[in-house]
Amino acid sequence: MKKSYKYLVILLAGMALVLNSCKEDCPCTDDPTNPDCDNYDPCFGKTTVDTYFKVRSGDNGFPPPEEWCDLVACDTFNASSVRFDIPDGNPLNSSYEWQIGTEAETRKGNSFEVDFSDYLRLNGWETRIPISLTVRTPMNECLQSEDETVKTITRELFFTNERWNIYKQGKEMALFEGYYTSEPGKKAFLKIEYVRDGNFRGIDAPYGLTTGFPSIDTLMGNKDCPIDGCNNFIHRKIISLYPENCSNKKLAHYIKSTDIVFEGSNDHIYIKYFFTPPTGDFTVEFRGKRKQ
Repeated sequence: MKKSYKYLVILLAGMALVLNSCKEDCPCTDDPTNPDCDNYDPCFGKTTVDTYFKVRSGDNGFPPPEEWCDLVACDTFNASSVRFDIPDGNPLNSSYEWQIGTEAETRKGNSFEVDFSDYLRLNGWETRIPISLTVRTPMNECLQSEDETVKTITRELFFTNERWNIYKQGKEMALFEGYYTSEPGKKAFLKIEYVRDGNFRGIDAPYGLTTGFPSIDTLMGNKDCPIDGCNNFIHRKIISLYPENCSNKKLAHYIKSTDIVFEGSNDHIYIKYFFTPPTGDFTVEFRGKRKQ
């Protein structure tokens, strides 16, 4: 009996060794971008050339946004400086030629910033400026046709003095009717307000309060801790660098980040809250329409 048990232990150990070895050495079968996989395709995602260039508000000499500032793309600007970047994923030998508005000469390069202040001073805001990008790519074994070797796209950037805000002008409270993505069939109301005076559970104003969460009574914005943010015309993102150091961390439920996205207008909203309490990270997402 003891001898059989010994053989069983050796057999199980050997099986474990084979399984662990296979995790590292056996070829994968379902990733076309991985040369080690059975279905590897060197042309996967490379049969066409992308012309959708990237635009965002310019940096004006400051450091560029960090990776967490991953905003929803938008072609509307309420700032005069715009940063242009080429599309991702094209062949390294592609070249790029830009026509910026009515500039006399085209520009070349992968990334640059343009200040439209003079143009807007002469022509006024609430105006559109066409931007054309021509991408030239030598023919290779992956491109599906000669048409991919020279491609041009034109988009219009819109410049406006309008400032979208979660509150209507003169108001410090906003109410939205919609639903939480965790309960899409259940109607919900989300109220967001800015309180200038008073005290809430031992915390003095000013502070922001949000009510209507399915599992949180009242959520207070971070106080007395470092936060950072970035935004474009439709998307605003705020992060807390150290949510555990906020003076109201329990009332704020350790908010790590808040995303506010205006969908089509500032009456339609998507909000995503990400929390990092000691009990474990969780996310709350709400989508709704303004009631007031």
